[in-house]
Amino acid sequence: MSALGGRVALVTGGGTGIGAAVTGRLADLGAVVVVGQSTQEKADAAVLALSTGSRTLSGVGGDLSTAHACAAVVAATLERYGRIDILVNNAGVTGATASGPFLSFTDEHLDRVVDVNLKAAFRCGRLAAADMATRGSGVIVNVTSVGAYAAQQHATAYVATKAALLGLTKGMALELAPTGIRVVGVAPGDIDVADPPQPEKGTPLREQWWERNTPLGRRGTPNDVAAVVAFLVSDEAAFVTGETVVVDGGWLTY
Repeated sequence: MSALGGRVALVTGGGTGIGAAVTGRLADLGAVVVVGQSTQEKADAAVLALSTGSRTLSGVGGDLSTAHACAAVVAATLERYGRIDILVNNAGVTGATASGPFLSFTDEHLDRVVDVNLKAAFRCGRLAAADMATRGSGVIVNVTSVGAYAAQQHATAYVATKAALLGLTKGMALELAPTGIRVVGVAPGDIDVADPPQPEKGTPLREQWWERNTPLGRRGTPNDVAAVVAFLVSDEAAFVTGETVVVDGGWLTY
């Protein structure tokens, strides 16, 4: 049997960027993967785009900014497959959508960032863990960011939510350990999620800035993150819980 054969994984935001790479990697390792996207149309399109080889994928739509949608996405997964063995809390508001000067950041904007980046991970984690606990096993992965460790200009709400995921990961890991559930995190650095990937050199100033400040001298790829997630959810990481692995090419080293 392949490494994750027989396991059911739910990847929120699993149709684009890092989420798509995680979806593909887990499916290639034998997991049945449910791709969560904000709408059913987007989820179905993602499944169509990612369905290659022997992958077993299905899609479920839901805007995870609400408690109702979080419950519906988890319930749909349980209804289809009867279990959730792996949850990857990847859905998030990021980039320009999550940015804005602190002094003019509106309550509405703040609520959106907090609801998706933090509350959805809490809610989906709580719901999935309730199912996992019945079998005494399971893994939850919270996708945070190097922004959890280092402030970013005009991204105070974003970095606050990503820092909160570090605490959420530790708290969940502590409480859920007696049930056999592991909870871990990954913190990506600068990841090139363009499709197709943009050139590593001679690109716009912001990307050159990242290249100059990443010791390994390149931007990360979604597959760099997916490889770490695949390890963390595997049996090879059976003694790892409460920890967040930084995947940033050394960016936080100075």
